[in-house]
Amino acid sequence: MNTHDMVEGVWSQAPNDRGWKMFQQAFVSLTGRGLMLASLTVMSIGGVDAQSMPAAGAPHGASASTHKDPFVDPLDAPSVMHQSIAGRPLMSVARAGSRLVALGMRGLIAISDDEGKSWTQVSAPVRSDLLAMSFPTALDGWAVGHDGVVLHTADGGKTWSKQFDGRMAATALAQYYKDRIAAGDAALQPYLDQIALNYKEGPSLPLLSVVFHDKQHGLAVGPFGMAIATDDGGKTWIPILQQIENPEFLHLDAISEVAGNLYIAGEKGVVFRFDPDARKFHRVETGYAGSFFGLTGNDEVLLAYGLRGTIYRSVDRGATWSAVQSPLHGAVTHATYLPERRTFVFVSAAGEIAVADASGEALHLLKTSRPIVITGAQVSAGGALVVSGLDGVRIAPLQ
Repeated sequence: MNTHDMVEGVWSQAPNDRGWKMFQQAFVSLTGRGLMLASLTVMSIGGVDAQSMPAAGAPHGASASTHKDPFVDPLDAPSVMHQSIAGRPLMSVARAGSRLVALGMRGLIAISDDEGKSWTQVSAPVRSDLLAMSFPTALDGWAVGHDGVVLHTADGGKTWSKQFDGRMAATALAQYYKDRIAAGDAALQPYLDQIALNYKEGPSLPLLSVVFHDKQHGLAVGPFGMAIATDDGGKTWIPILQQIENPEFLHLDAISEVAGNLYIAGEKGVVFRFDPDARKFHRVETGYAGSFFGLTGNDEVLLAYGLRGTIYRSVDRGATWSAVQSPLHGAVTHATYLPERRTFVFVSAAGEIAVADASGEALHLLKTSRPIVITGAQVSAGGALVVSGLDGVRIAPLQ
């Protein structure tokens, strides 16, 4: 897939309320991958709301109203190093070969070489909240998060370098469209306008999800239709808003590669599936009115998940969808397929864990200990479930 060669489409820009968008953005850091963005009132998770949310650069547990230290831009400071990551908010956990990598708030990145039993924090070049990762190989991985950051590791997560951020994006992405428009492609004007709108208040717009097909080709997505792509391992990034059928610039909460096909999960129950012939992400209405936070699947079935335990199922590669009866009550924050077990695993913000067979239909809940807000999950070599959450990492039996 060469992202530079995708065919573009044309739409007009929908009106935007910048004040409301900035309010939404303030919660993306805590909620991760757009969780709870569908709410039109004050959003909260685990009792944390707009009044008690930490200020950028504030120490863990400090509020914006009480923190008096000079403000440090997260892009200008490395991660704060902790004696222990126990209890620290983590937003994702991924596998890099035999190693597990977890990431979270204020640039926190930790690695485990014993299947999640112990963790060592490693330094990150930014203090921005990190939300999602993709490891196409055991050594090469990319992490994305707040302030539009894209970090890269070439040694399985031990060391990280910054490749891209919101400051670079505001200039580089706009310039890409300006050059194309100057060359005669006037149809790109709405997308240039959207880039300008997204970065009008600064570089804070997050990237919520990233996927790399291999060491060279990757895509990342975020709120307000944001989508960027690289075909040189992250050395350069270009905007691809025009390559997604998203005239309203809906939030793009997650991008996944399932059975060799690319899909984007969005708000308002929309799924976008990549058409390799048209070189474009086509829009599919699923019939669901809420936000989807992610997708998983296998060669036979595709599953999209979202608010209040919602799971939708497709058996025709995303062309049509139907609701699955779900025992989950909390927002489903992560799901994965275990091919060796022919089993799907789902976790939720209510601390629930559910499993389903390879068809993705018959779900049942597993017994769990004290509930936590679960944000991600990976299976250990021993068959246990390693989960990340707002109070750190836990290991749960998978039975």
